Amino acid sequence: MRGNSRAARRDSGRPGRRPRCTAWDGAAALGLLVLLALVALTFRHYGISNDEEVQHVYGAKLIDWYRTGFTDDSAFTYKNLYLYGGLFDMAAVALAPLLPFDPYETRHLLCGLIGVAGVAVVWWMGRRLAGPRAGLLAGLLLALCGPWYGGMFNHTKDVPFAVLMMAAVALLVRLVGQMPRPRLGSVLGLGLVVGLALGIRVGGLLAVGYTAAALAAWALVDRGAGTMAGRLRRAGGVALRLLPALPVAYGVMALFWPWAVLEPLNPLRALADFSHFHYPIRTTLGGAEYWMYEVPRGYLAWYLAIKLPLVMLAAAALGLLALPTAFRRDRPDGHGADRLVGHGLVALAALFPVVWFAVTHAPGYTAIRHFLFVLPPLAVLGGIGLDRLLVGADAWRLGASQRSGRGLSLAPVVGAALALVMTREAMVLESLHPDEYVYFNELVGGVAGAARNYDVDYWANSLPEAVEDLSQVIAEEEARTHHHKTYSVAVCAEPLSFEKVAPPNMRRVSDWNHADFFIAPTQENCDALMPGPAVVEVERDGALLAVVRDLRKPEAPGETIEMARLRTHGRILRP
Repeated sequence: MRGNSRAARRDSGRPGRRPRCTAWDGAAALGLLVLLALVALTFRHYGISNDEEVQHVYGAKLIDWYRTGFTDDSAFTYKNLYLYGGLFDMAAVALAPLLPFDPYETRHLLCGLIGVAGVAVVWWMGRRLAGPRAGLLAGLLLALCGPWYGGMFNHTKDVPFAVLMMAAVALLVRLVGQMPRPRLGSVLGLGLVVGLALGIRVGGLLAVGYTAAALAAWALVDRGAGTMAGRLRRAGGVALRLLPALPVAYGVMALFWPWAVLEPLNPLRALADFSHFHYPIRTTLGGAEYWMYEVPRGYLAWYLAIKLPLVMLAAAALGLLALPTAFRRDRPDGHGADRLVGHGLVALAALFPVVWFAVTHAPGYTAIRHFLFVLPPLAVLGGIGLDRLLVGADAWRLGASQRSGRGLSLAPVVGAALALVMTREAMVLESLHPDEYVYFNELVGGVAGAARNYDVDYWANSLPEAVEDLSQVIAEEEARTHHHKTYSVAVCAEPLSFEKVAPPNMRRVSDWNHADFFIAPTQENCDALMPGPAVVEVERDGALLAVVRDLRKPEAPGETIEMARLRTHGRILRP
């Protein structure tokens, strides 16, 4: 098997030849099928995020703009949504009547499927750059990353944008393999993908910079022209061949983000606005609260260091260290420029946004959700790094003599250790379900250590479970008292997220002082806003995510929610 993997890596760098399928590819295909099955079985388990209602309305307004012959332009004055493209939202609105689900369940299903497509793109990239085993490992790292897997269901802008940005990098790697005469189909495909990315977020302009970087890197490694002048001439010719991508990207962007083309400079205005947002949004970092426009320069790097699995971070570091090795390996034979340039592009896509955030002191949104697009390239680097680790372990043999070079390979031991680590990550995600996105690694003590010190359940995804448990509490009370009524509930979250899951005997009230129950996530200590004993607590891995308080009863003197939790050892706290 190891020999097949090496042969596949050699073949993947040669024009006109495809890497052979191996058992690693079969395992990757099986893994993707498992992910698809999980999405199909669980997409209804996830709550409605704070932003989904306005995004869905925005998608409907954009469709109305086309439906009314460009007369209903309310989409361009609806909150600040016009600064975003509406690709995903328009697709979800169009699909909703065709599927037998609630519109928001349709959104979660569609986003989940796109997230699986992102894992497939990462697998393809890892496979092309370092062979089938690296592809499988890259896909596993992304699929077992809590912020990615949990975000696949309701980060309906961030995950599709991340997938498209990774697809743009993948197409650039493919184009480098075709240079100096890139195929028109690949060029137009790049334009399509970049246009779709811009149809979600103006950050798709990064792909233009990645294209320039790919062209410059290819010119440096090109051996078709010996002199620098010859390389520059060939690079200029390639640049001309790439120009057809521009009108395609612009046209697709205009279709899904029409505000961007109402005035020529609108995309740049959107970019400037995103770089200087001053909305009164708070975020928590290390127990300290900041306004989003006042976060430290290291905010994003800090969150990435504690939100991603340690195996992913370590593997990505190994992948970066492997870049010089890739250069030395590919340089002598004249082949593999796409692998070399691709490795550098992936590193650029993973690191540049983080550096840019720190240098420009950009606003910090909730944790890493607006920067999920760095996770796929980090996973590709990780797959490459782990593959090189296994290659090195195979070369380092115990008991080998200088004459024979034979001995016991360490590769099986390292492989078994990696399998155990991956299995543990899968078990952690299973224990967090359906709140996988609240994942934190061991550097802060997991989710339990992050609670109230960092942004954890910022989407209030735990609210449906709190409502379900409250319904059980009420049913048990009514069985004892034989008294039935409609209960008023105050909710410290978006109203829609409660109303979609509340049973008929619960109604939301805006006056919290006249409510029977109070449901609140622990995010920003919202659960402390109203007094009363806790009757329900939603926990994950020792972290309290949400609380339901009974406002009809005074809280026991001197008793806190934490004391009640320790006393009962359960989610539903009975009197």
